[in-house]
Amino acid sequence: MSHIAEVDSRQMTMSIGCIEDEIPEDSPARFIEVFADSFDLEAMGFEHAVPAATGRPPYSPYLLVKLYLYGYLNRIRSSRRLMRECRRNIELWFLLNRLCPDFRTIADFRRKHRKLLKQIFLIFVRACREMRLMDAQTLCLDGTTIRAVNGKKQATSAELSRKKLEYARAQLEAVEKYLDSMDEEDLREARIDHPFALDLEKGRLPDVETLRARIAFHERCLKQLEESGRSSLTFTDPESAMMPAKEGGIKACYNVQTAVDAGSHMIADFRVTDTPSDRGQLYDSIELCRKDLELGTVNAIADKGYESAADIERCLMNGIAPDVGFIQDREERVFPLDYVEREITPQMQASQSPEDIQACLHAGVLPDCYAGSNIRVEVQTLGQLSCFIRHEDGHVTCPMGRELFRQKETKYGTEYSSKEACRTCPNRCTDSRREKHVNIGRNSTYVPVLMYGNPDRPLQPIPDVAQSAPHNNFGKLKRAEKRVMVFIRRDIPRQKLRQRTSEHPFGTIKHADGVRCFLCKGKEKVTAEFALSALAYNLRRAIHLCGGVPKLIDLYRRTAMPKIRKIAEF
Repeated sequence: MSHIAEVDSRQMTMSIGCIEDEIPEDSPARFIEVFADSFDLEAMGFEHAVPAATGRPPYSPYLLVKLYLYGYLNRIRSSRRLMRECRRNIELWFLLNRLCPDFRTIADFRRKHRKLLKQIFLIFVRACREMRLMDAQTLCLDGTTIRAVNGKKQATSAELSRKKLEYARAQLEAVEKYLDSMDEEDLREARIDHPFALDLEKGRLPDVETLRARIAFHERCLKQLEESGRSSLTFTDPESAMMPAKEGGIKACYNVQTAVDAGSHMIADFRVTDTPSDRGQLYDSIELCRKDLELGTVNAIADKGYESAADIERCLMNGIAPDVGFIQDREERVFPLDYVEREITPQMQASQSPEDIQACLHAGVLPDCYAGSNIRVEVQTLGQLSCFIRHEDGHVTCPMGRELFRQKETKYGTEYSSKEACRTCPNRCTDSRREKHVNIGRNSTYVPVLMYGNPDRPLQPIPDVAQSAPHNNFGKLKRAEKRVMVFIRRDIPRQKLRQRTSEHPFGTIKHADGVRCFLCKGKEKVTAEFALSALAYNLRRAIHLCGGVPKLIDLYRRTAMPKIRKIAEF
């Protein structure tokens, strides 16, 4: 019995067929072929979509789009590696008609069309919405840092530049003093006594011009940091910033914010920032997604790193239902609003425009777009009398019985306040958006106050001395008669949903696809690079949700392809 007989590679063979017959039916290359040929690259603004009448013929942008989609889908991001794959990969022979572009042509295509590659990503997301693979009504937001093309030594901060500037100035002063004191008579003594004597003997005395250039450089860095308001400067990729990297240490990185659909786990949209922290990124990221995908009201789920009162309030006022993790262990987040008496019609309550939503909230009416969410609205009336009490043991409690903390001594007495107590209080003792600061005199034990809130809620009992001797300024207090309180309830199941939704794409892209460092420089080029990675991730998810490439192609041709040219026009 013999082994399976092989064909001699040196033997001439003749086969009748085409390359397409060698491509499996479940190969993603078949969908890439259908997807790339379904929209008009000329209308989108791609160069050489229509070849010129004269000159050397260019490569079709359709072929290069297919090349990049196939490359990122198969974890090949380098232009040189893509060029090598064009010579030996039969699936690329099928997609590119056996053409083999040079690596410079491949790299220049990504560089020249960096804004349009983001549009191709959005076209596929919109196509997934047409195919009912995602609805993008509940978005889970998260951010991750990806290293930029910038070494750690090619960066500086204000503190580092200031230290190097002081050291260079001290060196320059010492060298100039040494050179001024040196002459032929006391040269020997100077060499012995001066700290630069050893360097002079070895010919290592610091150059004055070099020190002056170094001083001027660090002065420019400090001035640039002061004018820009940034904490660091990066020289190789100036648009990146120094921030904590996931693999450890402080490195030049970009902070990528992604909005992931909760149902399909597909990336709905993303934005690349140079801000190290996620704080304050919620509204801008979700609003960009709404604008790109033409969405209405959405639910936004984020972790506690996004907790910013101003950012959450912007979301509330513009049709975004925020669900942000709580830093402290509390049940509700409270936002006071000015009360505006106005008749709210059913049309205004059902509207999703920011103007109508703001009008409803200021009138104490919950808009229909927030119905069923963890948001509730309450109109609180002014008129309850209570007080702050300093007890015998020295601790101070507010009208709701919560403890306040000593802050400072003033000429009127001792000032007490508590951010956490005011932030979670269902009633209000002040019409300010900030926490209450109360001064209790040295000889006093209480301070009366007017309360906003529900009369049914129990308050701290007023001592007898407060009832018999009311505060002198009590009648001079001028406040609005009503306040609107917006309560956002803590929702632990939705936070667990965010954990298993938003973390998955980052893990796949960074570990499975190997996107641990960007290959390009600049925010626009980095955005195009991540758009290809996110598109490859979404394509894998779409194939998985549809149950294979043939079913995805069939669904795409029936539902999304008739509308794809209209989708591409944005």
